[in-house]
Amino acid sequence: MLDKRSGTRLANLWNEAKALGVSEPERLVYRSNVLGSDKRVTNYGGGNTSSKIWQKDPLTGESVEVLWVKGSGGDSASIKLDGFATLYMDKLRALKGLYRGLEHEDEMVGYLPHCTFNLNPRAASIDTPLHAFVPKPHVDHMHPDAIIAIAAAKDSQALTREIFGDAIGWLPWKRPGFELGLWLEKFCSENPEAKGVVLASHGLFTWGDSPKECYETTISVINQAIDWFERKSEGKPIFGGEVVKSLDAPARRAV
Repeated sequence: MLDKRSGTRLANLWNEAKALGVSEPERLVYRSNVLGSDKRVTNYGGGNTSSKIWQKDPLTGESVEVLWVKGSGGDSASIKLDGFATLYMDKLRALKGLYRGLEHEDEMVGYLPHCTFNLNPRAASIDTPLHAFVPKPHVDHMHPDAIIAIAAAKDSQALTREIFGDAIGWLPWKRPGFELGLWLEKFCSENPEAKGVVLASHGLFTWGDSPKECYETTISVINQAIDWFERKSEGKPIFGGEVVKSLDAPARRAV
Protein backbone atom coordinates (compact mmCIF):
# COMPACT_ATOMS: atom_id res chain seq x y z
CA MET A 1 0.00 0.00 0.00
CA LEU A 2 1.04 3.61 -0.45
CA ASP A 3 2.93 5.22 2.38
CA LYS A 4 0.31 7.32 4.19
CA ARG A 5 2.60 9.15 6.56
CA SER A 6 2.28 12.92 6.56
CA GLY A 7 5.51 13.08 4.59
CA THR A 8 3.68 11.84 1.51
CA ARG A 9 2.02 15.27 1.18
CA LEU A 10 3.88 18.18 -0.31
CA ALA A 11 4.37 20.95 2.21
CA ASN A 12 3.59 24.53 1.27
CA LEU A 13 7.09 25.99 1.47
CA TRP A 14 6.22 29.46 0.22
CA ASN A 15 7.78 32.15 2.40
CA GLU A 16 6.18 35.49 1.66
CA ALA A 17 8.93 37.34 3.52
CA LYS A 18 11.49 35.95 1.08
CA ALA A 19 9.27 36.59 -1.94
CA LEU A 20 8.59 40.23 -1.08
CA GLY A 21 11.15 42.95 -1.45
CA VAL A 22 12.79 41.41 -4.51
CA SER A 23 12.35 42.04 -8.22
CA GLU A 24 9.84 40.11 -10.33
CA PRO A 25 12.60 38.07 -12.01
CA GLU A 26 14.08 37.24 -8.60
CA ARG A 27 10.64 36.15 -7.42
CA LEU A 28 10.53 33.74 -10.38
CA VAL A 29 13.89 32.35 -9.31
CA TYR A 30 12.57 31.87 -5.79
CA ARG A 31 9.43 30.09 -7.02
CA SER A 32 11.49 27.81 -9.23
CA ASN A 33 13.93 26.94 -6.45
CA VAL A 34 11.15 26.07 -4.02
CA LEU A 35 9.38 23.86 -6.57
CA GLY A 36 12.59 22.12 -7.56
CA SER A 37 13.61 21.45 -3.97
CA ASP A 38 11.30 18.41 -3.84
CA LYS A 39 11.99 15.80 -6.52
CA ARG A 40 8.40 14.55 -6.19
CA VAL A 41 7.45 17.78 -7.95
CA THR A 42 9.84 17.46 -10.85
CA ASN A 43 12.89 15.45 -11.81
CA TYR A 44 16.38 16.96 -11.98
CA GLY A 45 16.57 19.27 -14.99
CA GLY A 46 12.91 18.64 -15.83
CA GLY A 47 10.00 21.01 -16.04
CA ASN A 48 10.11 24.77 -16.38
CA THR A 49 8.63 27.93 -14.92
CA SER A 50 7.85 31.33 -16.37
CA SER A 51 6.61 34.83 -15.63
CA LYS A 52 5.47 37.57 -17.99
CA ILE A 53 7.09 40.75 -16.70
CA TRP A 54 6.86 44.36 -17.88
CA GLN A 55 10.32 45.88 -18.33
CA LYS A 56 11.99 48.86 -19.94
CA ASP A 57 13.12 48.21 -23.50
CA PRO A 58 16.88 48.93 -23.69
CA LEU A 59 16.51 50.65 -27.09
CA THR A 60 13.20 52.51 -27.03
CA GLY A 61 12.84 53.07 -23.30
CA GLU A 62 9.24 51.91 -23.57
CA SER A 63 7.65 49.42 -21.19
CA VAL A 64 7.38 46.04 -22.92
CA GLU A 65 6.07 42.64 -21.85
CA VAL A 66 8.87 40.09 -21.51
CA LEU A 67 8.55 36.35 -21.03
CA TRP A 68 11.07 35.02 -18.55
CA VAL A 69 11.15 31.24 -19.00
CA LYS A 70 13.55 28.62 -17.67
CA GLY A 71 16.14 27.88 -20.32
CA SER A 72 16.92 24.49 -21.79
CA GLY A 73 18.59 22.04 -19.43
CA GLY A 74 18.52 24.11 -16.27
CA ASP A 75 17.69 22.65 -12.86
CA SER A 76 14.78 24.32 -11.07
CA ALA A 77 16.23 23.71 -7.60
CA SER A 78 19.44 25.62 -8.25
CA ILE A 79 18.61 27.94 -11.15
CA LYS A 80 19.67 31.59 -10.97
CA LEU A 81 18.68 34.62 -13.04
CA ASP A 82 21.10 33.71 -15.81
CA GLY A 83 19.32 30.38 -16.26
CA PHE A 84 16.26 32.05 -17.77
CA ALA A 85 15.67 32.99 -21.37
CA THR A 86 13.98 36.35 -21.96
CA LEU A 87 11.80 37.00 -24.99
CA TYR A 88 9.56 39.81 -26.23
CA MET A 89 5.94 38.71 -25.88
CA ASP A 90 4.79 40.76 -28.87
CA LYS A 91 7.32 38.98 -31.08
CA LEU A 92 6.31 35.57 -29.73
CA ARG A 93 2.69 36.34 -30.55
CA ALA A 94 3.73 37.52 -34.01
CA LEU A 95 5.16 34.06 -34.71
CA LYS A 96 1.61 32.82 -35.17
CA GLY A 97 1.59 34.66 -38.49
CA LEU A 98 4.64 32.67 -39.62
CA TYR A 99 3.40 29.25 -38.55
CA ARG A 100 2.72 27.09 -41.61
CA GLY A 101 1.24 24.09 -39.84
CA LEU A 102 2.28 20.94 -38.05
CA GLU A 103 4.48 19.61 -40.85
CA HIS A 104 6.60 22.77 -40.58
CA GLU A 105 6.70 22.97 -36.78
CA ASP A 106 10.44 22.38 -36.48
CA GLU A 107 11.22 25.63 -38.28
CA MET A 108 9.53 27.58 -35.48
CA VAL A 109 12.36 26.72 -33.07
CA GLY A 110 14.70 28.70 -35.30
CA TYR A 111 12.58 31.81 -34.91
CA LEU A 112 12.82 31.90 -31.11
CA PRO A 113 16.26 33.60 -31.03
CA HIS A 114 14.77 36.45 -33.08
CA CYS A 115 12.44 37.15 -30.14
CA THR A 116 15.27 37.56 -27.62
CA PHE A 117 15.04 40.47 -25.20
CA ASN A 118 18.18 42.39 -24.19
CA LEU A 119 20.64 40.12 -26.06
CA ASN A 120 20.18 37.32 -23.52
CA PRO A 121 22.35 34.37 -24.66
CA ARG A 122 20.31 31.75 -22.76
CA ALA A 123 18.64 29.38 -25.24
CA ALA A 124 14.86 29.22 -24.95
CA SER A 125 13.23 25.88 -24.20
CA ILE A 126 11.10 24.05 -26.75
CA ASP A 127 8.29 24.57 -24.21
CA THR A 128 8.48 28.35 -24.69
CA PRO A 129 5.30 28.61 -26.84
CA LEU A 130 3.33 26.73 -24.17
CA HIS A 131 4.29 29.31 -21.55
CA ALA A 132 3.87 32.26 -23.90
CA PHE A 133 0.37 31.41 -25.05
CA VAL A 134 -1.17 30.70 -21.63
CA PRO A 135 -2.97 34.01 -20.93
CA LYS A 136 -1.76 34.19 -17.34
CA PRO A 137 1.31 35.99 -16.00
CA HIS A 138 2.78 33.03 -14.10
CA VAL A 139 3.02 29.43 -15.33
CA ASP A 140 4.50 26.23 -13.87
CA HIS A 141 5.23 23.12 -15.91
CA MET A 142 6.23 20.24 -13.65
CA HIS A 143 6.61 16.44 -13.87
CA PRO A 144 5.20 15.32 -10.50
CA ASP A 145 5.25 11.61 -9.69
CA ALA A 146 1.55 11.54 -8.83
CA ILE A 147 0.54 13.41 -11.98
CA ILE A 148 2.74 11.30 -14.26
CA ALA A 149 0.91 8.23 -12.91
CA ILE A 150 -2.31 9.80 -14.20
CA ALA A 151 -0.88 11.21 -17.42
CA ALA A 152 0.64 7.85 -18.42
CA ALA A 153 -2.46 5.78 -17.62
CA LYS A 154 -4.54 4.14 -20.34
CA ASP A 155 -7.63 6.02 -19.14
CA SER A 156 -5.76 9.25 -18.45
CA GLN A 157 -8.53 11.58 -19.60
CA ALA A 158 -11.23 9.88 -17.52
CA LEU A 159 -8.96 9.81 -14.45
CA THR A 160 -8.21 13.51 -14.81
CA ARG A 161 -11.91 14.29 -14.91
CA GLU A 162 -12.67 12.02 -11.94
CA ILE A 163 -9.94 13.49 -9.74
CA PHE A 164 -10.05 17.18 -10.64
CA GLY A 165 -13.43 17.85 -12.25
CA ASP A 166 -13.46 21.05 -14.31
CA ALA A 167 -10.57 22.64 -12.40
CA ILE A 168 -7.89 20.79 -14.35
CA GLY A 169 -8.20 19.99 -18.04
CA TRP A 170 -6.61 17.31 -20.19
CA LEU A 171 -4.88 17.38 -23.56
CA PRO A 172 -3.74 14.35 -25.58
CA TRP A 173 -0.10 13.64 -26.25
CA LYS A 174 1.57 16.08 -28.58
CA ARG A 175 5.28 16.71 -28.91
CA PRO A 176 6.18 19.95 -27.11
CA GLY A 177 6.37 22.85 -29.50
CA PHE A 178 4.36 25.49 -31.31
CA GLU A 179 1.31 23.34 -32.09
CA LEU A 180 0.92 22.26 -28.48
CA GLY A 181 1.25 25.89 -27.43
CA LEU A 182 -1.69 26.75 -29.67
CA TRP A 183 -3.68 23.84 -28.23
CA LEU A 184 -3.03 25.13 -24.74
CA GLU A 185 -4.03 28.66 -25.70
CA LYS A 186 -7.30 27.33 -27.17
CA PHE A 187 -7.99 25.33 -24.02
CA CYS A 188 -7.48 28.39 -21.83
CA SER A 189 -9.77 30.47 -24.05
CA GLU A 190 -12.53 27.85 -23.87
CA ASN A 191 -12.05 27.11 -20.15
CA PRO A 192 -11.25 30.45 -18.46
CA GLU A 193 -11.92 29.10 -14.95
CA ALA A 194 -9.50 26.17 -15.26
CA LYS A 195 -6.37 26.24 -13.12
CA GLY A 196 -4.25 23.89 -15.19
CA VAL A 197 -3.96 20.99 -17.62
CA VAL A 198 -2.69 17.43 -17.50
CA LEU A 199 -0.73 16.68 -20.68
CA ALA A 200 -1.10 13.00 -21.54
CA SER A 201 2.14 11.03 -21.15
CA HIS A 202 3.93 14.25 -20.25
CA GLY A 203 3.15 16.25 -17.13
CA LEU A 204 1.29 19.15 -15.57
CA PHE A 205 0.74 22.81 -16.48
CA THR A 206 -0.66 25.19 -13.86
CA TRP A 207 -0.94 28.97 -13.75
CA GLY A 208 -1.93 31.94 -11.63
CA ASP A 209 -2.27 35.69 -11.42
CA SER A 210 0.53 35.94 -8.85
CA PRO A 211 3.69 33.89 -8.20
CA LYS A 212 2.26 32.67 -4.89
CA GLU A 213 -1.06 31.65 -6.42
CA CYS A 214 0.72 29.77 -9.19
CA TYR A 215 2.97 27.93 -6.74
CA GLU A 216 0.14 27.06 -4.36
CA THR A 217 -2.02 25.80 -7.23
CA THR A 218 0.78 23.49 -8.34
CA ILE A 219 1.25 22.07 -4.84
CA SER A 220 -2.51 21.75 -4.26
CA VAL A 221 -3.10 19.86 -7.52
CA ILE A 222 -0.29 17.41 -6.78
CA ASN A 223 -1.58 16.80 -3.26
CA GLN A 224 -5.07 16.24 -4.63
CA ALA A 225 -3.67 13.50 -6.87
CA ILE A 226 -1.79 11.93 -3.94
CA ASP A 227 -4.99 11.96 -1.86
CA TRP A 228 -6.90 10.20 -4.63
CA PHE A 229 -4.30 7.46 -5.04
CA GLU A 230 -4.22 6.83 -1.30
CA ARG A 231 -7.99 6.54 -1.07
CA LYS A 232 -8.11 4.15 -4.02
CA SER A 233 -5.27 2.00 -2.67
CA GLU A 234 -6.60 1.74 0.89
CA GLY A 235 -6.22 -1.87 2.03
CA LYS A 236 -5.03 -3.04 -1.38
CA PRO A 237 -1.62 -4.41 -2.38
CA ILE A 238 0.39 -2.35 -4.84
CA PHE A 239 -0.13 -3.48 -8.48
CA GLY A 240 -2.86 -5.90 -7.39
CA GLY A 241 -0.62 -8.47 -5.74
CA GLU A 242 1.34 -11.42 -7.08
CA VAL A 243 0.03 -12.81 -10.40
CA VAL A 244 2.70 -15.46 -11.08
CA LYS A 245 4.36 -17.27 -8.20
CA SER A 246 8.16 -17.05 -8.21
CA LEU A 247 10.15 -20.24 -8.71
CA ASP A 248 11.82 -21.67 -5.64
CA ALA A 249 15.63 -21.79 -5.47
CA PRO A 250 16.08 -25.35 -6.92
CA ALA A 251 13.74 -24.56 -9.80
CA ARG A 252 15.57 -21.32 -10.56
CA ARG A 253 18.89 -23.17 -10.67
CA ALA A 254 17.41 -25.71 -13.06
CA VAL A 255 16.34 -23.08 -15.57
